[in-house]
Amino acid sequence: MKRTSESTNGKSNGDALLSWHLLHRGVYARVARKLDIDASYVSRVAAGDRDSDRIRKALLTELERIHRMRP
Repeated sequence: MKRTSESTNGKSNGDALLSWHLLHRGVYARVARKLDIDASYVSRVAAGDRDSDRIRKALLTELERIHRMRP
């Protein structure tokens, strides 16, 4: 049997993984929008420059949501 890199939806597995990866773009903006704060502050919390349990939890929640969508 010949192996193919096509998934059931016609896209290659690599294409699906790249599409999933693109969901990481904009994580800070999505979290900031949900919390009504500036995305630069979210990035500083993510980098460890600032502390905020609320932002950290929101970031982890968003990353878990993306992870569940992984192909």
